[in-house]
Amino acid sequence: MARNGFFTGLDIGTSSIKVLVAEHVNGEMNVIGVSNAKSAGVKDGIIVDIEAASNAIKTAISQAEEKAGISINLVNVGLPANLLQIEATQGMIPVTSDSKEITDADVENVVKSALTKSMTPDREVITFIPEEFTVDGFQGIRDPRGMMGIRLEMRGLLYTGPRTILHNLRKTVERAGLQVENIIISPLAMIKTVLNEGEREFGATVIDMGGGQTTVASVRSQELQFTNIYQEGGDYVTKDISKVLKTSQKLAEGLKFNYGEAYVPSVGDEVFHVEVIGEVEPVQVSEKYLAEIISARIKHIFDQIKQDLERRHLLDLPGGIVIIGGGAILPGIEELAQEVFGVNVKLYVPNQIGIRNPAFAHVISLSEYAGNLTDVDILAQAAVHGDQRLRQQPIQFERPVQQPVVPEEIEPLVNVEQQHPVEEQKQEQKQEEKTTFTNRMKNLIGNMFD
Repeated sequence: MARNGFFTGLDIGTSSIKVLVAEHVNGEMNVIGVSNAKSAGVKDGIIVDIEAASNAIKTAISQAEEKAGISINLVNVGLPANLLQIEATQGMIPVTSDSKEITDADVENVVKSALTKSMTPDREVITFIPEEFTVDGFQGIRDPRGMMGIRLEMRGLLYTGPRTILHNLRKTVERAGLQVENIIISPLAMIKTVLNEGEREFGATVIDMGGGQTTVASVRSQELQFTNIYQEGGDYVTKDISKVLKTSQKLAEGLKFNYGEAYVPSVGDEVFHVEVIGEVEPVQVSEKYLAEIISARIKHIFDQIKQDLERRHLLDLPGGIVIIGGGAILPGIEELAQEVFGVNVKLYVPNQIGIRNPAFAHVISLSEYAGNLTDVDILAQAAVHGDQRLRQQPIQFERPVQQPVVPEEIEPLVNVEQQHPVEEQKQEQKQEEKTTFTNRMKNLIGNMFD
């Protein structure tokens, strides 16, 4: 059951940072604000400069806030599939309550029992997705809460990733003045939004062509079968144009979007003028020549993907291939992919008003994924994050080292503050004793003379 409310997706890309605010009402999603700002501090999808990246995020957030008319505090951040590992796991617990009715706490505990697998110090659990629960041997249960039972079992998929990447991501977002609501694995969100129920069941592959990298995700039987990242994207096409034509990258980017096509056979012989470095006069370049430069790079990327898909027998999935991302805007991309892969290829274009552009498919998927998380998913995340806090103490952004130190620092401070009244009381007591003694002596001397 989808949740109601506002959900903000944050896509931190190599060339651009996208923010999308969507309102979820009764299972429907309405986009109310979107922004697209130039990225900084990101290389090949990975944050390499926290300060620069956080400033770029601030810019994108402020633009989205202005358009949406709301203040953004919580964000759902997309995590690239770099060095992602998927592992099947299961857990089992006895139901301990007197009534034997399964509660939220039981669901959390059975997830925690599945997280006891040993991991290397450099890895961290990103998310855990419960697939099915078993109550006293009865299988196929999606939500066991409220049921009666003695033994609760669960199987699911455990997603782990490099701790460094996760830490840098959290720290960058938090330095931008935001709180991380969910860290969402990008391929998981993409397949949920881009593919329909039938494609996810029978199998299909999504190719996300970004600026700095290309992400591939294959799904079958509702489960992620394969995901990989290729460190080539739209920016590499721009660099190729710049090198071959001997022009600046800014001009090369303009040529790509104004005259560029990915499929050479469909291009005419029209020419345009290009400012070439070292030449006084602009040089004539044909659209066909430009298409050949573009096509060579994209074909190279597709060939690498094809090899990996063939190796895993994923190229013959009935759903074929769906292309998204900023690099998919180029005309002829479908035809070129069709030629290389030899399977059905289609371009996914979001149907939301104002953002009918494949480049926004990823950020839409983040907001939609967050809004569609079930109560059981949220309980599973709570169990994971609670366990994470115990394991990742040394690298938490919230400076966890201070936590045990605080009481030790507070105690002397309190004592110091209390010293003054104590000392004053002692002084007052001394004065009172002095006064009492003086009065006694006076009375004694007075009585003697009387």
